[in-house]
Amino acid sequence: MDEGYYRLIEHYSKKTIGSEELTDLLIWVESSQENQQIFRKTLQAFEAADYSLNKPVNQQKSWLAIQQHIDDSGEKTPVIKKINYRSYFTIAAAIMVIALLPILYFNTFHQKKTGAVAYHEIYNPRGQKRLVTMPDGSNIYLNGDSKIHYALNFNTSKRIVYLSGEAFFDVQHRSKQPFIVNTGKVSTTVLGTSFNISAYPSLKNIIITVQTGKVGVMFNNHKKTAPAQFLLPNQQLSINKNNGQANQKKVNAVDFDSWREYKIFFYDKPLSEIADVIAREYDLDVEIKKEALKDVKLTAKFDKCSVKQIMDVITKLSDSKYTIYENKVIIY
Repeated sequence: MDEGYYRLIEHYSKKTIGSEELTDLLIWVESSQENQQIFRKTLQAFEAADYSLNKPVNQQKSWLAIQQHIDDSGEKTPVIKKINYRSYFTIAAAIMVIALLPILYFNTFHQKKTGAVAYHEIYNPRGQKRLVTMPDGSNIYLNGDSKIHYALNFNTSKRIVYLSGEAFFDVQHRSKQPFIVNTGKVSTTVLGTSFNISAYPSLKNIIITVQTGKVGVMFNNHKKTAPAQFLLPNQQLSINKNNGQANQKKVNAVDFDSWREYKIFFYDKPLSEIADVIAREYDLDVEIKKEALKDVKLTAKFDKCSVKQIMDVITKLSDSKYTIYENKVIIY
């Protein structure tokens, strides 16, 4: 196994792994059952070492366990009850290597990041849809009031896109070049697939809906990295941006990216969120006068309707009234 993956597993066990490193590790683990077994065994060895190294009486057994795990082909060996001078030398050497790992890691990896990274940013205003073709041939459809930015060297290693707002991604498959969408504490990783992400700053949840392929989603708040959740077609994951609490369910995925065709779909959504959608879709200001109305939940579909047609239905369903004055809708 590549030494780099031992390093990633070590960082994972110590909870010091970064989101991009975690993405690399998860893609490697998912690639084969053999890798999954190696991951579990190596993680157990590191966790045992972390515990035992805090107890001097257990240091010898811990380092011998790690050395045996790395060198051994997987066969069980008898427990060593007597340690000679050569074993002591091995333990000392292992401790020295581990002690030098942070220095080696810094010199090898962090010095490569000294140069500033240049980014390209694209913003799509309210009331508009926009198709962005990426350097790798992937297509990103931006909804209104949405923004992406990505490194100018996007097509050279990892394909990383930062999103604020909503977008539908149709990603070109590249087995050695994962496509990563970062939305704050949530990162979505694919190799080639199509999916929709709703991540507007005003919403408390980030929603990922998969249309084709397979998607891995992770939550990382720098203190705790939750295990990845994998989604298949017509599965949707809603993640709370603050605490990482997630809810997965089955949906009809095409409903959730129908906005690309100027269709509006609400499923059990509060009127406050519906008002935000109408504001983005028609470039209007929408105000709800009565607080009680904001929490009223509605389900409805609209196909290329005018704002008046939509408001007629919404106010009828919510038992409310509305007024349109210049560029503003008032619901009361």
